[in-house]
Amino acid sequence: MQSVEFQEEITVFADVIIPVAIPNLYTYRVPREYAAGICVGARVIVQFGKTKVVTAVVAKLHNSPPAKYQAKYVLELLDDSPLVTPQQIELFHWISEYYMCTVGEVLNVALPSGLKISSLSKVQYNPEFSYPELLTEREVLIIEELKKHQSLNYDELARFAEVKNVYHIIKSLIQKKAIIVFEEVREKYSPKILKKVRLNPFYEDENYLKALMGELEKKPKQLDILLNYLRHVPVLRTPELNRKGLEKRDLTKEEVSDSSLKTLIKNGILEQFEIIVSRFEEDLDFVEAPVPILSISQEKAFAEIMNSFQEKETALLHGITGSGKTEVYIKLIEQVLASGSQVLYLLPEIALTTQIVIRLRKVFGDKMGIYHSRFSDNERVEVWKGVVSGKFQFVVGVRSAVFLPFNNLGLIIVDEEHETSYKQFDPAPRYHARDVAVVIAHRQKAKVLLGSATPSIESFYNAQTNRYGFVEMKERFGNTQLPDIELIDIKVARKQKMVKGDFSDLMLDKVRLNFEQKKQTIFFQNRRGYSPYIQCEDCDTIASCNNCDVSLTYHSNGQELR
Repeated sequence: MQSVEFQEEITVFADVIIPVAIPNLYTYRVPREYAAGICVGARVIVQFGKTKVVTAVVAKLHNSPPAKYQAKYVLELLDDSPLVTPQQIELFHWISEYYMCTVGEVLNVALPSGLKISSLSKVQYNPEFSYPELLTEREVLIIEELKKHQSLNYDELARFAEVKNVYHIIKSLIQKKAIIVFEEVREKYSPKILKKVRLNPFYEDENYLKALMGELEKKPKQLDILLNYLRHVPVLRTPELNRKGLEKRDLTKEEVSDSSLKTLIKNGILEQFEIIVSRFEEDLDFVEAPVPILSISQEKAFAEIMNSFQEKETALLHGITGSGKTEVYIKLIEQVLASGSQVLYLLPEIALTTQIVIRLRKVFGDKMGIYHSRFSDNERVEVWKGVVSGKFQFVVGVRSAVFLPFNNLGLIIVDEEHETSYKQFDPAPRYHARDVAVVIAHRQKAKVLLGSATPSIESFYNAQTNRYGFVEMKERFGNTQLPDIELIDIKVARKQKMVKGDFSDLMLDKVRLNFEQKKQTIFFQNRRGYSPYIQCEDCDTIASCNNCDVSLTYHSNGQELR
């Protein structure tokens, strides 16, 4: 733990990053009870402004009070060890400078929502208020409701007052000192709790178990529960399974009387206990597969990548569609993990499919974590904490995965590196995950492999100018052929009377043949509006903008070109 020890009489101050768009770090005074345990990278709760309570991350510890304001106290220390690494804090500062935003905006995007404590404004009645004659009819209604409840939030007050905007009423009540407004702090992340039951170890003895079953003969419902438990958990043969117990829902789902189960627990025959489990345990039901055997061309590419990494930090793998880049990635990942280092595998949103996750899971098992926006806040927090603890040595994820707290990266793979979804446009920081990955790898002395069948101009230029290593895979796996591409000139086809509506006869014939062979057909249409342009059939003129000569799109709603 990166903590700073101070003598008791010395006051400790913490510079913290607050996840809002403010240009500077703010300094807070650390209470004496937290001085020994606070560390850089830990989360703290601080008051920001008059009433707002926020989660902040400690960026620096020192003994110098701020010169321009009196430091407020840290309200609470949330972590006893860093949840954000020092390397990440340095990265956040670099991103804020390079992409021209605040470090608070970077932190806001980097931390999963489940790690950010939220505060909820609540209202309670002021018992010292003694001027009811000052209240309006609606204010009286709100005060009466507050007297019935300990406190209410703004939405609850709006329902009771039957108004959409309750803020002006609250403001009036504050001015009249009839209410007290305060912030209630809530932890967003909650671990997954599994309720389980097990047989009291006393009955793991065969004689005692037989005696118990004899006692329960007159209580058939309780006996049924016990027999059901013994069917799932053979206590006498494998007592160690009894220690692990059985999920409570497995007993109750089979039309078991809940009251009978409670009686068994109350009488000490069954013991109820809770355990914290991973939300990803259900995903671990997979059949292991070995690391794939590479073809000759894949082995050649693998060797060239390894040679490139001897001299360069970054290499570009230019492999045609279907060349088997994924198999090369898998062998690289396996080799890096075997050396004890971590691996980050970035995919664009559209590529992170169930198919590829299952494929990787079969090879790497529970060492692999998945970081994706479709997961809940709690699941993303578990991956974050799993990276910190070392549970996940390999993570596959989308662009936001570059913010995970790796501290021993050996390799970052950016698949489909040309994809625009690696670039965040709104909100700030407007970062590019591929470029951030290159910076992270440089800082952690790791390697980066950029893969694409159609590399971006900047990556291809870096490879051509010898800044990046360059490896090509020109053959499809299994020597399968690329599909034929046939271009049809609609203008010529129309003159030859070989067009029906907007489709050529040749294309319609191909679609018809597909249907007859019970195959599928996909039409791709890349446009906005009803039609991308209007073209004269006689002279081929396309209506365009008078100022910039860009073709105008026809919109049927309003029948206009724009």
